[in-house]
Amino acid sequence: MRAGITALLLLFVSASVFAQNSLLDNPNYRRSLDLQRQAKSAYDSGDFLKSAEQSKEAEVLSRTARAEAETQLQRWTANSWKNRAAARIAFGERVDAAGRYPEVWPPAQEAYAQAVADYDAERFDSSIAASRKVVELLTGIAAAPAPEKPPAAQVVEPAPVPAAEPASPVLPEFYTVRLIVERRDCFWNIAGYPFVYGDPTKWPILYEANKDRIPDSGNPHLILPGEVFVIPSIRGESRSGTWSE
Repeated sequence: MRAGITALLLLFVSASVFAQNSLLDNPNYRRSLDLQRQAKSAYDSGDFLKSAEQSKEAEVLSRTARAEAETQLQRWTANSWKNRAAARIAFGERVDAAGRYPEVWPPAQEAYAQAVADYDAERFDSSIAASRKVVELLTGIAAAPAPEKPPAAQVVEPAPVPAAEPASPVLPEFYTVRLIVERRDCFWNIAGYPFVYGDPTKWPILYEANKDRIPDSGNPHLILPGEVFVIPSIRGESRSGTWSE
């Protein structure tokens, strides 16, 4: 009898080590631990009959607690799978799985309804199997591809309009020789004026065009105030009128 009681005590000690992390909140388990301590105390005091009774009662409570823990674990597992199945069903509704995946959507809905019914009836193994089926059936569904964007309309930019060149100022066609004290007019100086050629070295052009207007056509140095000289165009520039200050 003593050997049997010892074996029972060892069994419950092992069970307590196995279950202590998951059963501590279970009242039957806590009661079984209390009875184990009482059984050991009775055993140590030599009351073997009482120790045996307490050990048997502790064994019954421990088995009950384990069964309850297993049921809780099954419930939790079934609920987790049911939530996964519900998420796939919700996703399928968002992506129009009924229209896009008609071969898997109806059986998935049926399996989900079965999973919920089995869970409510505490048929947790059956509920887990049905939820797994939902997840497997709907694993391949995906969101509808985004519609292709139409090709961007090609914007034909108008050809750039060349900027209008600023109108060239109208230059004088004639120049009246002036009497300038500090710098007398001569073909050299006149050709250098900006409104004439801006280049005094072009004085021969003026001379050739006006040598019949000066007193001595062979002497370009002799010109008189008041004489009117024509200014020939040399670059196609427009000329009109007589220059005046």
